Amino acid sequence: MEASFYSGRSGRRVAETQQDAFHALTVKDLSVKQRMVLDAFEHVRAHLTREDIAAITNLKLSSVCGRVRELLDADRLVVVGRRTETATGKPQQLLAVVVHG
Repeated sequence: MEASFYSGRSGRRVAETQQDAFHALTVKDLSVKQRMVLDAFEHVRAHLTREDIAAITNLKLSSVCGRVRELLDADRLVVVGRRTETATGKPQQLLAVVVHG
């Protein structure tokens, strides 16, 4: 029986070869904005929210959200917790860089 793979982003079924190729991306294969998002974590020794990343990188929040989704799908970032935004009371995901050993 063949295992089924689904895109975390669209929920659509993807071929195993597509998934393997996606997860095999190296640092040089990252887009400029994906690299900027990852670089934001080098400047601080803490977990960051999408809003934090937008402030550090000077990217629009909508751009950061898209790049974070891509990096989560590629197992480059991981959600490590939540916090509540004090001004709005809305929950925010705390993100961290995945360290591959």
